[in-house]
Amino acid sequence: MINGVNLLPWREERRQRQHRRATRTAAVLVLITVAVLVGVWWSQDRDLNYQISRNQYLLNAIAEVEEQLEEINDIEERKEALLTRMAIILQLQAERVTLVRGMNELATTIPEGVFFSSLQRSPDGISLTGVAQSSSRISALMEQLTNTPSFDQPELNVINVGDTQEFELWVSSVRSDQPLPATGKQP
Repeated sequence: MINGVNLLPWREERRQRQHRRATRTAAVLVLITVAVLVGVWWSQDRDLNYQISRNQYLLNAIAEVEEQLEEINDIEERKEALLTRMAIILQLQAERVTLVRGMNELATTIPEGVFFSSLQRSPDGISLTGVAQSSSRISALMEQLTNTPSFDQPELNVINVGDTQEFELWVSSVRSDQPLPATGKQP
């Protein structure tokens, strides 16, 4: 064996090199880990900001659609109100024609010797109160009212016999939505 050879400094140098190499490797690993973590954080932050911007865009779009839906609902309500008004106006116009036609027919169908003292109109018909010279004239009135296009089903409710016969007659109106028979005359 060799007595004069000291291996301690060589071992010490090798240990220091290994220590430096381990330290450098650890530092590189720490730097790589930090870089990976920073990259992951940056990527997630970018994705999160992108998702937040998409959510904000969707919320704005939803708010616009809700505004449009409210406007559409308002328009539909106004449309329904206008359609209701139009239906009422059309009904009134039809009733006006029917009423005028009915009053005209009532005036032309009264036989001689029959006089009306009151007339009350309801949506279903007309209640007539009057005086007649005989019951045959009341029968003739009822028959003539049955033959008119505006009236149907006359009903004699009350008759008081005396010198003149007082009567109360109910005549139902033909609905304006039902077609009237052609009479050859325009209303």
